[in-house]
Amino acid sequence: MARVIIVSRTRMANGYVCVGGVDVDFCRSVRLLTANGGHETAEDCPYEIWEIWNIDYHLNPRRPNPHTEDANVTRREKVDRVDILNLSINRFAGWLERARIPLFQGSLFSVFDGKLKRTDMDKLYISKEDVPAYSTCFWINDKRLLGYESRGRWQYRYNNMSNRYGYTISYVGAEKPLDTIEEGSLIRLSLAHWWKPEDSDDEERCYLQLSGCLIQGKPKEDKMPWEPQGDVPSVVDEKKDDMPSFEVAPQKQNQDWFDEYERELDELLLEKANVEEKIKELRSQLLQQMEDRHLDKYTSTKYSVNYYPLKTILQFDRKTFKEENEELYSSYCVPKQKDASIVIRKNRNNSESQTI
Repeated sequence: MARVIIVSRTRMANGYVCVGGVDVDFCRSVRLLTANGGHETAEDCPYEIWEIWNIDYHLNPRRPNPHTEDANVTRREKVDRVDILNLSINRFAGWLERARIPLFQGSLFSVFDGKLKRTDMDKLYISKEDVPAYSTCFWINDKRLLGYESRGRWQYRYNNMSNRYGYTISYVGAEKPLDTIEEGSLIRLSLAHWWKPEDSDDEERCYLQLSGCLIQGKPKEDKMPWEPQGDVPSVVDEKKDDMPSFEVAPQKQNQDWFDEYERELDELLLEKANVEEKIKELRSQLLQQMEDRHLDKYTSTKYSVNYYPLKTILQFDRKTFKEENEELYSSYCVPKQKDASIVIRKNRNNSESQTI
């Protein structure tokens, strides 16, 4: 029998659950199925996150990459539970790395070997053109994730300032979601089944999902967000001295005053992206309603909505005009007093930046 730590329990259709574990004896991730290769219902499934089970299983190769973790369980026995209160991200992540279980730290786009692609609606997925050899991994996030509810489903927003709205990750965990997942948390990610809408010409895709936050990182103002707090659980017999470090580099003393502003800026920008996306979606729905109802204008007690069909317009090219007619342009410029101000740019890759 192999010792397996339960690390995820996610919701599926029709009341079923999908359970993920880490086999600490054979150093691999497994998706625990019944002896016949099926899923159990939420009521019948005995597994809970952080429990340790002795399990007999055989890998089930019924599905192609990336879903290679399927394991048919023939015998099981609960034996223990991980002492999560004394388990640090630093220790558990170090064990995952030594066990060669996929673990990523930093940008979301580094996970799954950097193979994630993005849709026009900022969803992330794996294409059949470039498929990893696994469908689950762990991630230590470099940005705070802001949670919100959309159409009855919980989502998280990842914003690295590479686009306006950031990127959406659906939460599929069975546990109550956190409102915010702090930077430096230990997160489990997974890829959904190959799927495409019935009325779509798109290829089948595996969309990115967030299964759960296993260990919540500390707020950014804490100087040691992943400071070890105890021994590794009994199933992980490792020496502390050779544990890899995932600690954040300390801030320079002369930058400490900016830490609180930086944290608030990150939070406000995430909230802004969430609101702007909802407004964008609402405008799209209103446009469709106006077209379906053949309306040019609609007025309620509070708002007026005007419909404008597709057309080509002329736009003044100020830059070209200034270059070709500098003297004439200058003659129309008038002096104007401008108050003191600042420009805030979000740094990216130490060389690129984006104005906020």
